[in-house]
Amino acid sequence: MTRIESTHITIPTSSRFQLVDVTSMIQDWVSSINAGDGIVLVYSPHTTAGVIVNEAEPGLMKDILDLLREVTRPEGGWRHNRIDNNAHAHLAQVLVGDSRVIPVARGSLMLGTWQRVMLLEMDGPRRRRLNLVYIGS
Repeated sequence: MTRIESTHITIPTSSRFQLVDVTSMIQDWVSSINAGDGIVLVYSPHTTAGVIVNEAEPGLMKDILDLLREVTRPEGGWRHNRIDNNAHAHLAQVLVGDSRVIPVARGSLMLGTWQRVMLLEMDGPRRRRLNLVYIGS
């Protein structure tokens, strides 16, 4: 029988551009529900924040943010900036995406050696919510 569990976690961000490693928070929840084998969906219900899986090395994290700033040009002449001045954040979320699905085996996230799950903040500081859904045994 397939089991489905869900919750959310709240992540406060402290700057306009930020990557926050949330791997431990997700793993703690997966462990707390005694998950077996399955998947966990990590979903951001925000249009100016995303979810990535990558290495959480500080230099690389800065490089990722710099790349997204370069590609989305926060001070660019985007039409949406006339309303909220955050078009770059919406565009970065379009490029990065709002969710990731991670396999779970025997109650552990099946991430590679250097992989971490991170919230991408492009319009902070804010309090962000990540919805978590476990499907499995």
